[in-house]
Amino acid sequence: MAEMKECFGQCANARIHYREMSKKHFLSVDEKKLVECNECPLFARCMFLRYNEVISDVLKALDATEKS
Repeated sequence: MAEMKECFGQCANARIHYREMSKKHFLSVDEKKLVECNECPLFARCMFLRYNEVISDVLKALDATEKS
């Protein structure tokens, strides 16, 4: 069995960036590091992808309110 390790907060080195030109926030992940998730036996049940969707939605709402 593959070794289990904690990855939340480190998985794919997720970061929030702000683009001055577009005045929008976006969530970025390190695609090379994300490949490690393919070997994880828990990835199918991992909340990392769901959290990314939620965070992206929050950032879109934040950007929408800043325009108002």
